[in-house]
Amino acid sequence: MRSGALNQEEFYSKIPEWIEKPKSTWNHITLMAYFCFKYEQKNGVKFRLVRWKQDPGKGKESRDFSKLFKTLAPEDYTSLPAKAKREKKEEVIVKIYNYINWMFDYKFRRGERSVTGTQLFLMPSMINEFERMYSAFLTKKNNENSMENLLSWVSEKYPHVLDEHELEDVGDLKMLEKYVSFYSLPSDSNENLILAKAREFNLL
Repeated sequence: MRSGALNQEEFYSKIPEWIEKPKSTWNHITLMAYFCFKYEQKNGVKFRLVRWKQDPGKGKESRDFSKLFKTLAPEDYTSLPAKAKREKKEEVIVKIYNYINWMFDYKFRRGERSVTGTQLFLMPSMINEFERMYSAFLTKKNNENSMENLLSWVSEKYPHVLDEHELEDVGDLKMLEKYVSFYSLPSDSNENLILAKAREFNLL
C-alpha cells in the first residue's frame, strides 16, 4: 500500500479503505492508520499527527511503527527467502495489530491514563508485557486448534470412545491418563492410542 502526497484530512478519509484490506497488504503506514482509527474510536477526536509532510510514510508516527516492526521481526528477517519473508511479515503485522488493540482495549481501557502517542509502543516495558500476554494467547489458541484436530481424529478412528469418556479439553486428557494408569490398560488400547496422538499434538 502506497500513500502518495496527502493532507491529513485526505489521509483520514483513506483509513477505512486501507484497514479493511488483508493483513498481507499492510505495512507501517497501515499500522499507523489503524492506530489513528483506534484513537478516534476511543477518544472521539482525530489524532493530530506531528510534523506532517504531505506523506504519511514520512511522519514520526509511521517511522515509530517501522521501528516497532524491526524490533518484533526476527533477526534474520532480511535474509529470509521471499516466501518465508512474506509469511513472517504478515505474522509480525498481525502481532502489531493485536498490540494496538491490547493498548487501547486492555492496557489503557479505563482510568486517567490513555494512549497519547506512538512512542509508547516502543517502550521496552510495554513490549515485554505484551509479548508475555500474546505468547500465552497464542499457546491457548494453538491448544484449542490442536484439541479440535484431535477430536476430529478420535471421531473418525474411535467414535465409541467419545461415548465412554468426556474429551473436551486438556484437563479431560489428563483425566484419561489417570484412568489408563489406574486400570493398567495395555499400550495398544484405544485410550492409550488416543493419548499417544494427543502427545503428537503437544497437548500432553
